[in-house]
Amino acid sequence: MAKTVLSNKGSKNPRAFLEVSSFFRMLRFAFLLFLTFLLVYIYYLYLSGNLQKTILHIWSNHQQNIIAFSIFITYTVIIFQFGVWRGRRR
Repeated sequence: MAKTVLSNKGSKNPRAFLEVSSFFRMLRFAFLLFLTFLLVYIYYLYLSGNLQKTILHIWSNHQQNIIAFSIFITYTVIIFQFGVWRGRRR
C-alpha cells in the first residue's frame, strides 16, 4: 500500500516540521500575518485620530517611490494579463 497522509496516521515515526510544511505555505502564513498586523495598526491609527496625518506624512516623504512602484506593478499586471489572454487563445 502506498504511503499517504491517511495511511501514515498510525505511524510511530513522527515527521519533522519542515517535511510537512513547504516554503510557500510558510511564506503565505508570513504574508497573512503581516497583513493582519497592518490592518490592526491602521485601525489603531484610525481610533487615535492619526490615520489621515500619517497617510499624508508618508505620501509627502515617499511620493516618488510610491508612484514608481505603482507604475511597475501596473506594468507587470498588464503584461501578465496579456500573457493569460494569449495563452487561452491557443
